[in-house]
Amino acid sequence: MTENRLDGLGPALRGELVTRENKEAFEAARFRGWNRDLNTRMTPLGFVVASGTRDVATTVKYCRSNNIPITVRGKGAHSPYGMANDALVIDLGKMTAVRVDPQNKLVHVQAGANGGDVDHETALHNLICVTGSVSHTGFAGVALGGGIGHLSRWLGAVVDSIVSYEMVTAEGEVVRVDESQDPELFWGMRGNGASFGIVTEFVLKLHDMPNAGVIRAAPILWGIDKANEVMSSWMGRIARPGRKHTETLQFAFLHSPDGNPVCGVIPFIVGETEEAATATCDEVAAYGGGALVRQDTQLPYTAMQAALDEAFPYNANYWDKGVFVDWDPSDDKAVQAIVDIAVRTWNKKPEFALKTCTFLLFMEVNGAVGEADPASTSFGARSGRLWCTALTGWSDDDDGKRAASKKWCDSFVEALEPFHVTTYLNNAMPENENEMRRVFPEETMKRLRALKKKHDPEGMFKVGAWQYETNT
Repeated sequence: MTENRLDGLGPALRGELVTRENKEAFEAARFRGWNRDLNTRMTPLGFVVASGTRDVATTVKYCRSNNIPITVRGKGAHSPYGMANDALVIDLGKMTAVRVDPQNKLVHVQAGANGGDVDHETALHNLICVTGSVSHTGFAGVALGGGIGHLSRWLGAVVDSIVSYEMVTAEGEVVRVDESQDPELFWGMRGNGASFGIVTEFVLKLHDMPNAGVIRAAPILWGIDKANEVMSSWMGRIARPGRKHTETLQFAFLHSPDGNPVCGVIPFIVGETEEAATATCDEVAAYGGGALVRQDTQLPYTAMQAALDEAFPYNANYWDKGVFVDWDPSDDKAVQAIVDIAVRTWNKKPEFALKTCTFLLFMEVNGAVGEADPASTSFGARSGRLWCTALTGWSDDDDGKRAASKKWCDSFVEALEPFHVTTYLNNAMPENENEMRRVFPEETMKRLRALKKKHDPEGMFKVGAWQYETNT
């Protein structure tokens, strides 16, 4: 595959075409993405840095006519599907406009924006939607796979708030997809949205943010020797009936700034008085004989969303994998088994793992996520009390370290198999039909296959897109 296949594309674009012939510009474009591991392993044919929707449509038509594979990445470029060998990358990183319609409580988000771009604009009007858990995560990548964030117990998945998409089809046409225009495609997009076209804009409904956007948040930390006791107490706390969806308590294994291993509960409490929110954190902080450090405080939601940005810097190597789990809260053996898996996995983390970005995360995902009508979207991760993820990073381009990191994350998911209820597409990394079946129920798969056959019969978006057979 040679670069001259792209010779006719550049003049038709307002944006920039970067090919391998321009080595300096190519390397700069290649390593603009967040995950160095992906950037190092993949060598695309080139990059189209789109100026807008027309450049996307022009590129799709050109690639269709010239049989050139396509991948798509946004501003955050977190997705492992954003680049592929010998494919042309449509880079949406300059399409970052976010426009809020406060009267109708809607936000229009270009597909290159990241979560922080959205949070920054919506907060001006004391409005909010779920955008993910780190502010430099690309919004489109989160949204196209369903979308889970810190406040999903309260607001549901991202797809539950999407009202329409602007999309470039496999034929290079620009269409609007919503409930009235094409309800079946709209259903499929909300859960598996990267398979049927290239989304260039999302429109979402917004929610009122109480207390002028101020929440109770930030970690409450214990030494790692308290992990068993504290995690068990926390699991009992989050299983209490009648809890408000506006209270979310996450659990994590991580490292303190001085590099020591610690565990912690991270509260996200919305809409309560400061006294009530503090009382909840006081109760939690008493676990294990008392917290080592308390950082919980009143702060803007946007500040908490950006708090983890430095822990996940650009140009490090990353691997993650996760699963949704549930258990009988009255079964002490089940609780202890999950705690034991967590402690054992943490103790076996790779020695070379970067301490700033190696975590075991246990995120609450019930509440509004589980209460939404499962038939309303193709998003399959509706059941399960916790989203459990292992994530690690390493500094140098070492295939052995990559393999060891992947093995560590995979082992965590495998150990939790007795409690597995579903899998979240965005960190399942499905590569074949069997792995897709862990993400989507069979009936959902049948409908998705039919949509793929109808809207992308020639497989324009098969490179990097989530895989499933269309001929069954």
